[in-house]
Amino acid sequence: MADKTNELKQFGTKVSVCRQNKNMTQEEMAGRLGITAQALSKWERGISLPDIAMAADISRLLGVSTDYLLGVETTAVTEKKDGKVHFETEDNLRLAMEPLELSFGKGLLDTFVGNNRYVDIVAATRAKLSREGILMPIVRIQDNFQLDAQEFMILSYQNILYSEVLETIDENTIEYMFQKLEECVKNKYYEIINPDIIRELVENLKIKYPALIEGVVPERIPYSLLTDVAKKVMRRGDSILFLPKMIEVMDCALWNTPALCVEELVKLIAQEIEREDNFYVVMHKRKAERGLVL
Repeated sequence: MADKTNELKQFGTKVSVCRQNKNMTQEEMAGRLGITAQALSKWERGISLPDIAMAADISRLLGVSTDYLLGVETTAVTEKKDGKVHFETEDNLRLAMEPLELSFGKGLLDTFVGNNRYVDIVAATRAKLSREGILMPIVRIQDNFQLDAQEFMILSYQNILYSEVLETIDENTIEYMFQKLEECVKNKYYEIINPDIIRELVENLKIKYPALIEGVVPERIPYSLLTDVAKKVMRRGDSILFLPKMIEVMDCALWNTPALCVEELVKLIAQEIEREDNFYVVMHKRKAERGLVL
């Protein structure tokens, strides 16, 4: 009975994390599966399991393998998706290439095992960052025995954004680790952002500002170019909140001079947003005057 309860909880946690990583509400996911939100809530809380016939639909919707959802350990099992056979290895490869990873040593493993609080923390962090114009990508959370026992690292494409060896582990350790993750995403977003994230941000902008986006991105401004420019603008200390202004400046500049290089576009954008009356410029100066760390 205990094993069955554990299986239910593990399945529910995986569904909940994957759903939130896809930025779907329970109502949206339930609607796309043709079930009630109450039924989905019971899955995520470990009260019940879906019919096995729905497993393939759930895995496709969440972008993970059915092996992962059901806790199958073998990598030899194949699945049919869209008429094609896929090995779990392919899912592992996709996970290995996620732009954001929280990795920890074996001494921190017990902090996560059987503790589902991090599901809510991830959702809260994603919501908080979204208010600053930041779309946090899927966070790969995994133990890594190459790290010291109480060490954790935040990585982007295997580059270390932050690392720390904790002196003590307590009930607030998970919150602390995700606080550091939030800081990394906020302060080093230029290390994380990629054309797919840019595309999602642009699609969201198009809902409110169709005239700014339609026929412009990616038609005149490719996602790769916009990503490169946005990274360099953010490296200057500017926020991704200026993405609409970046697009506006780039569209006008490239309309007049299509051959402008990335550095020239960044310079034009900086002239527009790094004004003396810009809020972030004013706050930056205040901190400097007060001797605060910038």
